[in-house]
Amino acid sequence: MGNVAPQVTVEGDKTLRTRVGRPVQLSAITTDDGRPSARPISYAVGQSHEVPNSATGLRFSWYYYRGPGTVTFDPPRTKVWEDRRDGGNSPWSAGWRSPPILPDNRWTATATFSEPGTYVLRALAHDGGLIDFEDVAVVVDP
Repeated sequence: MGNVAPQVTVEGDKTLRTRVGRPVQLSAITTDDGRPSARPISYAVGQSHEVPNSATGLRFSWYYYRGPGTVTFDPPRTKVWEDRRDGGNSPWSAGWRSPPILPDNRWTATATFSEPGTYVLRALAHDGGLIDFEDVAVVVDP
């Protein structure tokens, strides 16, 4: 049997409300079939980067999808884009390893917003091959 996409389920309401500077609590549960098995990313000298290659193994990240200001996550999140720089905290950075799976497969964080408005945060699970995601809307009052 081949790789089956991970599953992500956001816990709680899909629309949250807060104020500028006041964090909201985020929580999601992820599951995966363990394929592909976890391996760190490595690059050989002179290796081509024409085809995206990333570390494998289940990983998860909350990220800012859209909204009028900036969002700060605690703990800081793994990047979901191809940052290939050493130490880039990205699954495409040399030596990056998928983090250990958390107890109960639950990933929690807080998000704090810089400006009022409506934001969309995305919960993204990735196994190095396939993804799943869910969105949460956050209405931020002054």
